[in-house]
Amino acid sequence: MSRLRVIFIVFSVTAFLIFTILLRISASRMFFQYQQASVEQKELLQQLWQKQLQFECLVNPAGLPQIQLPADSLEDGAE
Repeated sequence: MSRLRVIFIVFSVTAFLIFTILLRISASRMFFQYQQASVEQKELLQQLWQKQLQFECLVNPAGLPQIQLPADSLEDGAE
């Protein structure tokens, strides 16, 4: 009877360790997928902003802010 008890304990501990390893692998895989989706979402958002700026420039180019160069750079270019 003692031998059966030892076999049962060894089997239980082994099953518990395998289950723990599977849970850790699953959790790390889900974390990786979450991070990958987050990066992809940020890239898509940047592309959307780029397209929106291009569209606004085509629709109303006068509405975009004008970039003014500093007076020093204008003087250097005239020389």
